Amino acid sequence: MSEEALKKAFGEEFLEKYRRARARAEAIPQKRLEEIKKFAKEHMKDSENFALKYNNLDVLLVFAPVKDELLEIRKTSAGNYKVVATWLGSESLRGPFISVFCGLEEHAKTIVRKENAATIIVGKLREDTYEGDVTYSFRCMGVIPVEDEENEGYEPAEEKEIDFSNLTGE
Repeated sequence: MSEEALKKAFGEEFLEKYRRARARAEAIPQKRLEEIKKFAKEHMKDSENFALKYNNLDVLLVFAPVKDELLEIRKTSAGNYKVVATWLGSESLRGPFISVFCGLEEHAKTIVRKENAATIIVGKLREDTYEGDVTYSFRCMGVIPVEDEENEGYEPAEEKEIDFSNLTGE
């Protein structure tokens, strides 16, 4: 059944509920993302184009853009969330940009969480041609933020008040 038929039969609110449920169903479970994360840590360093295949999924290392206006999340008419990322494996003459379509807004927010943030995205890579040049889009079904690994197992030191009175003579 098409989304248009769902909208006519049940209304706009139901269609949004359906889209959210479909996005959650298509999202890669956390346990599998952990397996992919381990695989990426072992093999990404050998990749020439910052891309791997894991079973039937594409795994790319991307970075959030460095311009604030490119950190936007746009909701598409299909109910997805679109963000722009930098993928250094791109062969496009227009630059190393890739459009990433996420079913879940949380995935989109993670990808563009801050300027130049590194993220491993998991899903399906699509290559097209536009005006004689290659373009890329990605259907994202899972995200693995890279920065979080730096802080794994790290607990901040307990805050202590420092007495400066002996330094100032008071």
